Amino acid sequence: MKNTYLQNIQYSKFHFWDVKRYINHLSLEFDNAVLLRDILFPFRKSVTKKELLKNGWTIISKINFHGLLFLREINEIQSYKGNLNLVPENSIIYSKINVRHGCVYFHKKGQEPFAVSSEYPTFTFDAEKVNGEFLRLVLRSEEFKRLLNTKTSGISKARVKVNEFLDIRIPLPSLVEQNRIFEAYNKKINQAEELEQKAKKLEEGIESFLSNELGIEKGKRKNKSFRLQTVSYKEINRWALSYLFKEQRFFMDNVKFSIVPLKTLITFFEGGKTPSTSRKDFWGGNVYWTSAKDMKSLFLDSVQDQITETAVKEAKLKVYPRGTILGVFRSGILRHSFPVTLTQMETAINQDLKAIGVNEEIVRKEYFLFYLKTFQKFILERAQKFGVTVESINTDEFLEIPVVLPPLPVQEGIVKSIRGRLNEINELLSKSASLKDSAIKEFENEIFMLD
Repeated sequence: MKNTYLQNIQYSKFHFWDVKRYINHLSLEFDNAVLLRDILFPFRKSVTKKELLKNGWTIISKINFHGLLFLREINEIQSYKGNLNLVPENSIIYSKINVRHGCVYFHKKGQEPFAVSSEYPTFTFDAEKVNGEFLRLVLRSEEFKRLLNTKTSGISKARVKVNEFLDIRIPLPSLVEQNRIFEAYNKKINQAEELEQKAKKLEEGIESFLSNELGIEKGKRKNKSFRLQTVSYKEINRWALSYLFKEQRFFMDNVKFSIVPLKTLITFFEGGKTPSTSRKDFWGGNVYWTSAKDMKSLFLDSVQDQITETAVKEAKLKVYPRGTILGVFRSGILRHSFPVTLTQMETAINQDLKAIGVNEEIVRKEYFLFYLKTFQKFILERAQKFGVTVESINTDEFLEIPVVLPPLPVQEGIVKSIRGRLNEINELLSKSASLKDSAIKEFENEIFMLD
């Protein structure tokens, strides 16, 4: 049983009759404390859509949980409804709804203004006293999020009001110290990003490696003009003008090995389903259930949802064995990617996925997986459906995808090489993640005295 004790609060700090505001952060201490209202100055300057168009400025779309800013397209300005305010350079803005998730953005000096609604309060500050990057890190820290969670209000969506936001105390050392602390943080972040760039180049190199090994050429078919155009008969794989006259990325005229339709390599090709979400006895069991949100790595060993044996039996789901290839065939992600994975455990799947088994007497599973992953843009070119509400893959056309099929020993050599590159990529990304975690922890430990 958890012990509770009488807690004291200084009367000078007691501004609201809401216990939650005080008991959740009494243990948090730091030096050089200041109220945000003493360093942040609300900035509100109205701007019209006409002014935005004249200057080439645009409107905020969102700030994501990583603190990154996303802007709308210029052509969306005219249709926007509501009042707009300008965000100047060297300012801080936050999302009233999602600030507690880290949705804080620092608009640096020299960057172009943009417009926001009243849902994004804007503040300026004295750059001779405050380092904007340092302040952004404080406002996005886990300790600050804890404080914010005591200040949400509203029934349907918990917003942090401006006055409540400004009444929060934060640590603010001298500008010299702010600069030193931020530079130490930024040094590690830069090192982490360099590792990520190396990993990205290695990943891009896999496409070049596999293309060279198989003799697949990458390029573009140029449209001659808007007049009469011709298409080589051997390039006609689909009777649709939108397909015939768009650019192609890959060509197989000079491949080194035989080409076979994908359908000749597989032993099964099946979809799944979703058990009734209203049946509590269907969920929380020990059977993995994979959906598109889980398809984030080439080798799948865990998923977010699990179902019961009762769900499998009554909903008539199939549980696929370890070593099954899964692909996403219906999802918005198909606008730009075709996620595939090789399962490392037994799992059922939902209706947006397909489970694929391959004939291992003629094709290695990992070769087939790497082929689908590497040439995903080619697959989307050939099999993506057009004019549908939700992006999807035409299964008939997918099954006709040409696959370059080397002899098994060549496939095994290719798999070994790609495996080695993937291991190197994973090592780089692991080191990058470790550096970022270390940078954040060191920053918060120094600022909030967490040690």
